[in-house]
Amino acid sequence: MNQFNPKIGFVKYASLIVISALLVLSCDNRDATTSPSIDREAPPVPTGVTTTTLDGAVIVSWSPIYLDAGYNDLNGFRIYRSLNNQDFTQIGTVNADVYQYLDDGLQNGTTYYYAVSSFDFNGNESDLSYDSAYDTPRPEGGNYIYTYTDIIYQNESGFDLSTANRLPWDHTECDFYLEYDADPNVRAYFLWLGDNGAFIQDMGYTDSFDDITYAPSQGWSNFAYLEAILGHTYVLQTTNDHYAKIRITGEFLSPARGMEFDWGYQVDSGNRELKIDPSNIQSGLSAEVQ
Repeated sequence: MNQFNPKIGFVKYASLIVISALLVLSCDNRDATTSPSIDREAPPVPTGVTTTTLDGAVIVSWSPIYLDAGYNDLNGFRIYRSLNNQDFTQIGTVNADVYQYLDDGLQNGTTYYYAVSSFDFNGNESDLSYDSAYDTPRPEGGNYIYTYTDIIYQNESGFDLSTANRLPWDHTECDFYLEYDADPNVRAYFLWLGDNGAFIQDMGYTDSFDDITYAPSQGWSNFAYLEAILGHTYVLQTTNDHYAKIRITGEFLSPARGMEFDWGYQVDSGNRELKIDPSNIQSGLSAEVQ
């Protein structure tokens, strides 16, 4: 007859509890892999990256990214710049609803390359954009000149694009000058090429200076002058292979007959980029992600 041993019975009872717990766990079909996964997927690569030439600055623009509401984790964009189109350095960050960035403090006549990436709230960042986006800043501004037929103001009838200065119509550095033909049958303004001017072309009426983005490679006038028409944009090629454009913005009668104009001059010899700053551009510096 077996006599009950309390110590042995307690051990058996404890063993049954452990075995039962193991059986319960083994019957649990839950897998650790079914728990919420970590987001490692970056947003789409930005597309449609373009640039706009300014004076000592460049505007970088790209297309919006639209995601399904239930999966929209787009946090913003990062903007990169390079001098050789290979080694890119981040220069700015903007919110997800901003699609332009102003890169200022640049050197006129230097070509810069740009790329844009997107990133989400978990820090995943897309590849750099694949678009070929580059630009060469150049000077721009507004000025005026008088008709050279007014003797009193002949010293301010011409314009030197490289220095943005008014000078005499017959000065050796004059790129173009103004004439007003007072003949009753004419009564019109004319743009003449100066000693430094080589070719000129009337690009027609433009809504803004930015409508003409590049200098043409052909179609130059066979004459050294063209009628100066309000609202028209003209492109020039100087004798030292610099391109420029002017848009006539106004005409006046006092203190002498004259013309107001916007101008842009590409200091990089042979470079045809002639864009200008569009109005109401939001600076990327004021739209950075906080």
